[in-house]
Amino acid sequence: MIIRKCNHNSDIAIYRNTKPNMIKTIQMEDGSLKSLSYPDAKDYFLLVNGEIVKQSDSFQTIEKEYIKEVKDNAYETHGHYDLVKHKLVANKIRLK
Repeated sequence: MIIRKCNHNSDIAIYRNTKPNMIKTIQMEDGSLKSLSYPDAKDYFLLVNGEIVKQSDSFQTIEKEYIKEVKDNAYETHGHYDLVKHKLVANKIRLK
């Protein structure tokens, strides 16, 4: 299940591992299809360009890595999710 996606329509997303070992076909931003195998152990994972780059049981750890990946791809980020300043729209953080 997608928790957070990049606002810039790139393939960077945080997933919650609700069904370990599940194989799912996902559509990439360019329209191509890719097979995604959910990890067998961790609660969260970070998907970048169709590849799992980080797995963790801690949302804070995954969110820090997500922010790093977004910045590494030369995109601007809203940083950590803040209930007061942000709202979620289609799994993307927007300013209120």
